[in-house]
Amino acid sequence: MAKFNPSGINHITIRVNDIKRAEEFYGDMLGFELLRKMGQSMAVYQVGEEDTLVLVEAETSYDPSSRDYRVDHFGFYLESAEKVDELADYFREQEVTILSGPANRKRGRFVFISDPDGNMIEFFYDEGDN
Repeated sequence: MAKFNPSGINHITIRVNDIKRAEEFYGDMLGFELLRKMGQSMAVYQVGEEDTLVLVEAETSYDPSSRDYRVDHFGFYLESAEKVDELADYFREQEVTILSGPANRKRGRFVFISDPDGNMIEFFYDEGDN
């Protein structure tokens, strides 16, 4: 059997509670390019050259006492350790929840944030990838 060796992640789909609030966060605040809307409850954003992030509004209301994570977290590369700190400063200014960092790791630097629905996102620089 051939070894599975993907060239990247084509897309990540996450469920959100309020599609308009999520679109403001990912489109306006993070600056991702909206590729297309699919009905009233789905939005597809361009990330990098070939990858996409898909937002789908949950059909049922979110119960905070029942933590049903559909995605643990997803991460985005940054071009330098300084960019990690710049982004962390920006998130603080925008009152975005920082869960961890910015901090160093063995070969780079990272910061974890939470989007408005509690999805965890990592922004990181790794010396080995550049």
